[in-house]
Amino acid sequence: MLTRRLSDKIIAAHQTACEENHKVIADLLLEALEIDLSNIGGAGGDHRQWSKEMEEAFALHEKVFGTIKLN
Repeated sequence: MLTRRLSDKIIAAHQTACEENHKVIADLLLEALEIDLSNIGGAGGDHRQWSKEMEEAFALHEKVFGTIKLN
């Protein structure tokens, strides 16, 4: 899969952090994803819809670490 957007790269890095059980890094990447998503539709913004991959990132975090609550 060719990743072009920052959010795609964050999702890929988050998946790796989860696979390697690096909770602190996964938390930070999920926070970065939330920040990136909050910019969608903003000034000069990206007009994407919430994607399946974004939803899966939050679900994976909850599965691996038991919560999506960030520190």
